[in-house]
Amino acid sequence: MKKIMSVLMILVTVFALMVPAFADNATGLGIDMWVNCADGYRLNVREQPDINAKQITRFDCGTKVRVLADAGNGWVYVTNEKITGYVMRKFLQDSKPGKYEITERDDHFVAVTPYTVFAKALNAKTDNSVGLRVKPNKTSQAIRRLAAGDSLQVIARGKVWSKVMDPLTGKTGYVANDYTTLF
Repeated sequence: MKKIMSVLMILVTVFALMVPAFADNATGLGIDMWVNCADGYRLNVREQPDINAKQITRFDCGTKVRVLADAGNGWVYVTNEKITGYVMRKFLQDSKPGKYEITERDDHFVAVTPYTVFAKALNAKTDNSVGLRVKPNKTSQAIRRLAAGDSLQVIARGKVWSKVMDPLTGKTGYVANDYTTLF
């Protein structure tokens, strides 16, 4: 009788573990998503779905993760194939963020001796250029639209963006490196 009960308990346990796997497909879990946190911060990955739980690591913006389970209260259980833990769902999006949609982190910028660059046109059909932005992100508020040929003083250089001073307005902002040229 003890053996039958033991086998029955094992079967019940296995079945209980399988139910969430089947439910994931019905609820949209088990899908790939991408980290896109505000202001270039990294996303904290925690041991438990609680803001005060121990932090395991941080995921950079743009990191692809697989959502494994909904932990409730805005938390999801995710993996990037190396690390598994809990993150806030609001910092994930369905599609990979574009190069200019991720806000570059402050520690990516290196102060430089100021030098002049010129804004480039968006394409051959227009002299409109990119926006001079408040933050290094294309969705950030524009200080002003730059025209092709407008000069800027680079004061710090990042991987994707440069921190610049606009001689026309005297304001400091950000412009994408791909849309500036030295001549």
